[in-house]
Amino acid sequence: MERASGTKYVRERAAGGKGRKKSVTEAQKNAAATARAYRKLAVGLRGGSAEDIDGWNVAPSPQEAASKERQLARLKAHSKLSESLARGESFGPSAVEAARALIAAGFQSELVSIGLNLCTQPSQVQVGRALLGMAYQRSSEPAVAWSEFAQVDDRDLIIAAAEEYYPTALDSQGREALPLLERSNEAGETQRWSAKAVLRTAESAFCIDAFDHVRTLVEPRLSEDDDLDEAVRYELTRMLDWLPGGKHLEPFPTTAGKRNFGVLSYDQPGVRSRNVGDYIQTIASIGHLLRYENLNFTGDEGLAELFAKFRKSVKDERKYAGPEAELNLVEVYRDGNVYQEIPEDTWYIAFGWYMHDIFGKSFNIPFHPNLRPILLSVFVRYPEMLTPEAIAYLKKYGPVGCRDWQSVAVLRAVGVPSFFSGCLTTTVDTLFPAPPADHRAGTLRVDWMKDNKGPKKKQTVTAIRDKSFPENLELARNWVADYAYKYKQVLTSRLHANLPARSVGADVEFEPKNKSDSRFGGLIGINEVEFDAIRNGILDKLSVLLPLIATGAPEDEIYEKWVEITADDMDVADEYLASAQLPKADSAAVANAVETVENPVPEKDVIDIVMTVDKGEQALVASAVKAIDAHASTRYRVWLPADAVDTPKVEDIESHLSNGTIRVLPPVTFPAVTNTNEVVQALLPELFADHERLVVLPAAAEVSADVSELAAVDLGEAFIAAKHDVRKYRASGLTLMRRTASAFGDDHVGALKYVFASHFGMSEDFAPFDPQVAVLNPSALRGAGIVEQTLGLLSEVPIGYVDALQTTVRGRYAELDSEWNIRAQWETSENPKIVNWRGQAHHYGQMTLSR
Repeated sequence: MERASGTKYVRERAAGGKGRKKSVTEAQKNAAATARAYRKLAVGLRGGSAEDIDGWNVAPSPQEAASKERQLARLKAHSKLSESLARGESFGPSAVEAARALIAAGFQSELVSIGLNLCTQPSQVQVGRALLGMAYQRSSEPAVAWSEFAQVDDRDLIIAAAEEYYPTALDSQGREALPLLERSNEAGETQRWSAKAVLRTAESAFCIDAFDHVRTLVEPRLSEDDDLDEAVRYELTRMLDWLPGGKHLEPFPTTAGKRNFGVLSYDQPGVRSRNVGDYIQTIASIGHLLRYENLNFTGDEGLAELFAKFRKSVKDERKYAGPEAELNLVEVYRDGNVYQEIPEDTWYIAFGWYMHDIFGKSFNIPFHPNLRPILLSVFVRYPEMLTPEAIAYLKKYGPVGCRDWQSVAVLRAVGVPSFFSGCLTTTVDTLFPAPPADHRAGTLRVDWMKDNKGPKKKQTVTAIRDKSFPENLELARNWVADYAYKYKQVLTSRLHANLPARSVGADVEFEPKNKSDSRFGGLIGINEVEFDAIRNGILDKLSVLLPLIATGAPEDEIYEKWVEITADDMDVADEYLASAQLPKADSAAVANAVETVENPVPEKDVIDIVMTVDKGEQALVASAVKAIDAHASTRYRVWLPADAVDTPKVEDIESHLSNGTIRVLPPVTFPAVTNTNEVVQALLPELFADHERLVVLPAAAEVSADVSELAAVDLGEAFIAAKHDVRKYRASGLTLMRRTASAFGDDHVGALKYVFASHFGMSEDFAPFDPQVAVLNPSALRGAGIVEQTLGLLSEVPIGYVDALQTTVRGRYAELDSEWNIRAQWETSENPKIVNWRGQAHHYGQMTLSR
């Protein structure tokens, strides 16, 4: 901020610092001019602006500058519409262009509001739906966005929105959407698509294996568009390489009668890795093969030459004579091997980050059918990758040795046998023999965030994407050689600088951005004994399996041996995972919280509704209650939290009701939970102890149906009836709990305990639900101890009530019809029964969803 205003520039020169060539007077003039320019800009934007910015002592605050920057982005996005119209384009395509700019600038809520407004105007409904589809494509499940796009039939509008329209169709409908693509191509419309629309649609088509359609889109654009953006041209050209007939499907050189062994590489259709740490993992894996002096290698010429070179540096103490055998080397893509021509009977160590998704849409699992994986040092990044097919595959080749304990917990939660193996890079020292004398000196910083003094490196190197696989392995070896022979100390925030450097004897200080990151469980805060246990465990396991693989042992025998040698680790995992429990509030404390409260007594044929009132929603209570009353066919009582609305206001609202009354709950508190609104919600099963069911609604609810229908939903054995959350980033309960764990920050031990406890006893993932509109079964919730568990989480874990309930209830809920909880920021409906506006910008300040 100081540099933007000129003040740092001035101070440096006034103090005789760097850049002394210019005079202080000139620097002062520059600072004043900068300050005047900022003031001129700032006063033309909404919001206050500091009066004392003089360019010498006071710069704009970061908050003010960020606010002004956001306002500018908004204005630039809105200007797209007028600029497009001024060029003579029609309103629909112009609105699409402006909508795209609004999304890019982070103003999705405004776009939703504009879309809803246009949908109320008969002549603009099509445009409104297109804009809503664009907004929801960014935020919600693909089916939600497609429900809007599917109702657009204006061809010019579809062409303008092709970048969002066709990928959404393919992502939500799969191959059933291909006729839409064919129709557009046959009509010559694809020639009018933007280059980015071609790219994004080709990506979606690729992910459903519609390779002919990909080629039909890509080849004409590459051959006919001379003005094609170079970045798009690069991506389209690269995509062709992954189609049938492309270079990635070329047959590998093999040796008849020799078993194939895969060397893990990092290419895939979406992106090629630029992380040196990936290649360091691979050279660690190579060391396990090169230990065997009688083992020879053929196949990929570049890899065979590299193996011969690396073999010269194997530690003497790690060498084994081993079996006399030959392995045919094959480069296997970790995240893209299903698109390779993998030869039959190819074995490999499947380690590392699983999975990097392909174009953000699909995962390369199950792996290529000709691969036989040894699943060791695996990190499960996205629980969403664990589809039924993936789970069955991992069970077939398990147990899975996991790099971190969080992955063990996740896999166990979906029924996959797994154990903690630690990271393969702990064994990279196999290829780095200790010199007779240690001449290392100085400190190397690798992505170090605390200071920039001295030698430093960044582990992401974009240039490696253009190098060959052997070249990148050479680069990785040189990186580790610096740790082994050049620098005495390594300061890093990178896991794959920390562990390799420790492996080769460097002194390491590891300070990641977030110690509770899911990658680090069992790998952070470990002492030398624990580090050696990881290294020796990996060395011992592979020393049993690799000779069997090299000598051509049958598949069944190898996997039976794998189960045998991992049995002890499985037992350790059983015990370790069962050692953690979710925090649980003392039942006496729960009883004490409601001891002085007179429990509401249920009344026959009367529905009890608890209305939750968040900060800023007090003014919405009256309209919400009146809407309930207007549609009620039976008697009801609305229960408000204490102090949500004052007594005169309650009496005024009640005076307008025909079918119901309003009651106020007594105040309740609970130790260590400061949010009283969340305490009330957690204690509802205790407060309404005699009720069979209880309806919960937010004050920000726009009700247009009879709530008695909601109260009558079939709960079955469920604890709660609620709608599954349609937001894109809340598709997996396991992912949500992992996100909660990451919020523990420096308390990585607490994060790991939370992961163990929250995942324990699960048998499958679940879709998170939205309890803001819900029907509760108080008796079932009490009987399962949900009250104590939820309050325990609120007391001890950085979590809110909604997410705490995901952890305690998990998938044990009955799904409400979506019409009972429509959240316009993320979805719309033709006939919503309740529109829930909590936490969202209202449609032009009004609670309306007139469609």
